[in-house]
Amino acid sequence: MKRTQLLSLLAVNLMLLPLIQLSYNLYFTTKIAEGSFYLIIFPALIILSNLLLCCSRQRVAASIHWTFVYVGQGTSIACYFVWHYGQLEPYPDMPPGEAVFDLCMSTFLIGLWQFIVLALIHLSTFIILKMGLTFKKA
Repeated sequence: MKRTQLLSLLAVNLMLLPLIQLSYNLYFTTKIAEGSFYLIIFPALIILSNLLLCCSRQRVAASIHWTFVYVGQGTSIACYFVWHYGQLEPYPDMPPGEAVFDLCMSTFLIGLWQFIVLALIHLSTFIILKMGLTFKKA
């Protein structure tokens, strides 16, 4: 793998994905429902950006590509937590630490659902790739 390939994977998955996350939090929270963004739109953007990288001249092993996808998803979830933690204002009648616990739980659930969606896409692409290779041999 060339250095430019690694740098492009890093740029897309570790910089672009958190920027998408931040732009959603800044501009699109009121326009796009949170559930549809985190479960449909954001994983689709991850796959689309990496598919564009895959279809370009840069050839990277699928395992390395998916590793960077998962690392980028984890980075964007961490950015989500930091962004919301910075804006956290608990209600006056809340016990101490409950707002942070709620934020941790919601971040965990969002990250878990995104991971499940990405893992299902990863599994389906792996199966399609293996089926394609078996049909190609036959």
